[in-house]
Amino acid sequence: MDPMVEIIAARAEARQRHDPHVDVCFLATATAEGRPEVRAISLRDIDAQGFGLLLNTTSPKWQQLSAGWQCCLHMLWSTVRRQYRVYGRLDPMEPERLRSYWDRKGLGSRLLEHYYEACHPQSQPIPSRAHLLQGIEALKQRYPDKDTIPIPDTLRGVYLYPTEIDVWHGSPEDRLHDRRRFTRTEAGWSYCTLVP
Repeated sequence: MDPMVEIIAARAEARQRHDPHVDVCFLATATAEGRPEVRAISLRDIDAQGFGLLLNTTSPKWQQLSAGWQCCLHMLWSTVRRQYRVYGRLDPMEPERLRSYWDRKGLGSRLLEHYYEACHPQSQPIPSRAHLLQGIEALKQRYPDKDTIPIPDTLRGVYLYPTEIDVWHGSPEDRLHDRRRFTRTEAGWSYCTLVP
């Protein structure tokens, strides 16, 4: 039994049901002091390599991940009553894949990626929202055509290659949810059933 096959199928079904969170996941990390941090980010894709993410090297999450601290990726698609917690390692994304995701980004998203590098790192304090918008406007002057905006040096494409996945199938009628923990082994995936 391969949990990746199930997750890909569940996401396809959630997309058919117009789940508002089908392209969203939650990435949990911890600071050097052990304070947990979680944030919603875009889930780019899911395939045999893992869960595709775009991260900026100016962000606290990247600093935490690059320090080797552990992370957890969480997905909840309520339309299909599925929840997944994923643990694993980060692997770099091939440049062609990164380029394909960059090509899908809108103007504002592209400019914001450059803002992190040119003006202020992600999650850093700034004087006001007007200050942010002024910086974005200056970048619009530098890059008047969306299609000519280069990929910034600070943008990284990564895959979270899963080594452990907690699978939850919701049963709201009786609360007797079906839970399993999958662990990757050299021979494939092994699993055990968990108390919900």
